[in-house]
Amino acid sequence: MRRAPWCWASWGGLAAWAGAKDLRKARRPFRLRIDAFGITLHDAELAWEQIDAVSLWHVPNRGDSETTSPPKPRLMLWPAPGVAFPRKPDRTLGDRRRYTLVHCEDLDQSVRELTAVLAEHGGAAFETAPRSVRPPVPVTVSGPESRVLGEERQFVDGRRAGTWTLVWAAIAVVHSYSFWELVHGRVVGPAAFAAVAPPGAICCWCLAGRSYGRWRKPLRLRVGPEGIGMRQAGNDESFFAWRDIAAVTVHRSPTSGETGLWLVVWPLPGSRPDDDPSYLIDGHKAFSLVRLDRLPGGAETVLPVVRQYAGERYSETA
Repeated sequence: MRRAPWCWASWGGLAAWAGAKDLRKARRPFRLRIDAFGITLHDAELAWEQIDAVSLWHVPNRGDSETTSPPKPRLMLWPAPGVAFPRKPDRTLGDRRRYTLVHCEDLDQSVRELTAVLAEHGGAAFETAPRSVRPPVPVTVSGPESRVLGEERQFVDGRRAGTWTLVWAAIAVVHSYSFWELVHGRVVGPAAFAAVAPPGAICCWCLAGRSYGRWRKPLRLRVGPEGIGMRQAGNDESFFAWRDIAAVTVHRSPTSGETGLWLVVWPLPGSRPDDDPSYLIDGHKAFSLVRLDRLPGGAETVLPVVRQYAGERYSETA
């Protein structure tokens, strides 16, 4: 069945109109200005009084991505109730209208520079942590970390690693001696034990070395005027300076079925651009440091110290 000429003409006119619209939009220069007035774009401007919140929204790294670094965030805006914005809102599950202003990877400036400008002019409108975690406050509002008397506190748990080092080393010595006797034609103990002595010695010496490394670098949390440092056993430390922390919370892990409480740090957007978070909530990075019952004294001993230094950054959401 052949289509009528007017049908082809209609499709052609529609395609030409859409192409002209996209061309006009592409030729329009992009502009993003953030100052004391508010946020100005090439097609809209809003004063801070018209903005409910603005945030740098992180998205999870795709599994098929070739790069190992997490993607840069997007600049999101929530207008105040009743304020119109000349763009199509993003699809969201809640009632708050959300708009994507720009992908930060398309900007010439770094995410840290954008964060600094938002912190300078945005005040409480700059959302640095999920609202379920911390009410929006200006970034300039800090805790009492510089006014707390006393030195840094450390919570170290290396006793079990030291014990296991001795246990595995002792078993490895027994296996090694049995292997030595086997080489010289003598069987020490049951024949089955002597037969597994070589691989047993190698395995136990490896386990002893691993436990020794965890004993030399034990599980440690340190909290002080400079920030929070966490080191898992045998690994290097991750340190979060107070100036780069938006919130510190205590809650159960949303990614596992564990009932224990975790100490979680929410960094300011842009402060750790190359680090993969433990999880994301409302586009904000969360770093689970440690389950509190793994530290000496547990939550009863650790939390008063964290609360003392974190100040208004601290929140218990458990």
